Amino acid sequence: MTVTPGETISPAVEGTFDARKRHRGAFRLGAGADRASRRRPKLVITACALWLGLLIVVAVFANVLPISDPSKVIGIPNVNPAWGSQFLGTDAIGRSMVARLAFGARVSFEISILVTLVAMVVGGAIGLLSAFFRGPVTFVADTIANTILSVPGLLLMLAIVVVFHPTIPVLILAIALLYLPGFMRVTRATAISLIEREYVVAARSLGASQFRIIARELLPNTAVALVTYAALALPGAMIAEGGLSYLGFGVQAPTPSWGQMIAQGQQQLNTAPWQVIIPCIVFAITIFALYSVGDWLRARLDVRGTASD
Repeated sequence: MTVTPGETISPAVEGTFDARKRHRGAFRLGAGADRASRRRPKLVITACALWLGLLIVVAVFANVLPISDPSKVIGIPNVNPAWGSQFLGTDAIGRSMVARLAFGARVSFEISILVTLVAMVVGGAIGLLSAFFRGPVTFVADTIANTILSVPGLLLMLAIVVVFHPTIPVLILAIALLYLPGFMRVTRATAISLIEREYVVAARSLGASQFRIIARELLPNTAVALVTYAALALPGAMIAEGGLSYLGFGVQAPTPSWGQMIAQGQQQLNTAPWQVIIPCIVFAITIFALYSVGDWLRARLDVRGTASD
């Protein structure tokens, strides 16, 4: 509606204009508030990244650091945490808590990273194939995903571990199986949205092979979705490994694991509570840091969110 110079505006129309202005202002304010709520404080992200960096360095260089063998008895059992050689005390056998935490971090990161890589590679490949070929391939992929999702996750992992014995390769495959449907569906949904894009149609018209289209056109453009999902799946894999080790079906002694340390420390909860409290705190902080950094990475790589901002 246009208003010529000198023309009067009725109160009803003027109220409509004011309402539109207020609506637009409220929309801008709401969008800004939503963007602000999605941004975590930089200090929290920095602290989480530093914590994860410290743990990774300790886990990688645990053999060369001045700490003892995690399975070696170094002193009296149930020594209180104190400054010096017994910084975090000893467990019920007399092993160093610091050494067991450091080598436990290595095991937890190794299993969770390998689980994420296996699930991402296998699930991403199946998702790309089902999106490109459709038909029977999609039916088989959906059947696999629905079969895995129809069984409770903990029950499925316990069944696999009990049948094939709880070794680290079996743990990796059992936990990766839980995250396979998620990677399959994320990849397929992203690839389906890209199949009709101009560069894919142009590649087809130029006679590119099916493998070339999948490897050169679809895969690089689905990598962002895979990475963002992997960043949030990794802490879940670490929780799954810790839960299995806590129940006694995960990493077996003498190899240390945080979940195993918590389970063993429960027997000394009344006399030496630090054997449970310390690994619980380390585990909780690590999971919080992984989820925080993963959520920050997801927000940074979210192309649609960046475009809308």
